[in-house]
Order: sequence, then C-alpha cells, then structure tokens
Amino acid sequence: MKQQIIGIIGVLLSCSALAAEVGRDVVNQEDDIKLRQLAERIPSNCRVAATRDSNDQPVFFWQHTFNDGTRDLVMATSLEGRLQGIRRVTYGGSRSLGCHFPLLAIVKGGQWGWHLVWMRMNKGVYYARMDGAAWVSSPPKRMSTDDVSYIELTSLNTQVNLNWLEIRNDGSSLLHQMMSDDEGRTWNKQR
Repeated sequence: MKQQIIGIIGVLLSCSALAAEVGRDVVNQEDDIKLRQLAERIPSNCRVAATRDSNDQPVFFWQHTFNDGTRDLVMATSLEGRLQGIRRVTYGGSRSLGCHFPLLAIVKGGQWGWHLVWMRMNKGVYYARMDGAAWVSSPPKRMSTDDVSYIELTSLNTQVNLNWLEIRNDGSSLLHQMMSDDEGRTWNKQR
C-alpha cells in the first residue's frame, strides 16, 4: 500500500511539473517560452500541449468545457494571440469536474495535419490524426489500457514514435515504445 501511495504521489508530481507539453518542432528555448505564455491564456485549468504549424503559427491541444458541461479535447490555431476556430477532437467526455486528460502531446504530421496523443484517466493512452485542412480526426486508437506517468511523441517524415511509462501496481514504471512507418496509420512495438 505504501509503495502504491508513493507511486501515485510521483505521478501527481510529474503531472504538475509539466504545465504544457511542447512538440519537438520547437527547437529553441525562447520559442518554447513564447508558446507556454500563449498557452497560459487558454481558458483551461488543465494541461495544454502546443506546437507550431507550417506557417509558424501556434497550435494548441487541450481539455475544453462545452456549454453543456461536457469536457472533451479540442485543438485550435492561434493568429496574433487569438484562437482561430476551436475544433473538437474527442466526443463523449465527462461532465464531472477535473482534468480527465492529464497527459497530452501534439506534433506536426507532414503537410497534412497533426499527430495527437493523450491519456484519459483510468482508460489508457490514445492516438489520433487530425487533418489540418478538413479538420477531421481519425477515430482514436487505444494504444494502452493503463494509466501512464509520461508520454513522448516525435515525428520525422513518415515515421512517428510514441513512448510512455506505464504505472504498475507495485508503484514501478514500465517503458513502452511504439513506432509507425506510415504516418500513424499502423503501429509496431519497438524492441
């Protein structure tokens, strides 16, 4: 029991230490700071992930509360500090208070859009592709049923890498690595 509590505290500390996840497209610290400052303006008490589009405009991914109280994931571009068209990524979210998606990641996917990864509390890790022109998301693919303490998402050309640390019952973590050679359409475990 003591190890489980320590493991949970470690997860909470790691979640709170990362206020905003920034995609690997960000190469310098100054730009990283600018994205984080813009992300702080988004009306959400939960994590915000950010990257830049091909026009160097910020793109954000976060949990949004809709008028009916449903909390789901959305994304939007930003032009001169103003969000441009919030696009829904997930459906069927929760109406209960809290951050239901504690870990988020977004990276640019070629010229077509974005790769998105998130952890939903008590439901696991999910991946989806968001088309940047039609603003249509692929159906979310469940990558794991476990809760995790860390997510890393990278993309180079057609290769996408997804790594996460699974939280085990004994309080330890287990590294999982997945790779896609076809822009996230199919996935294989890395060895």
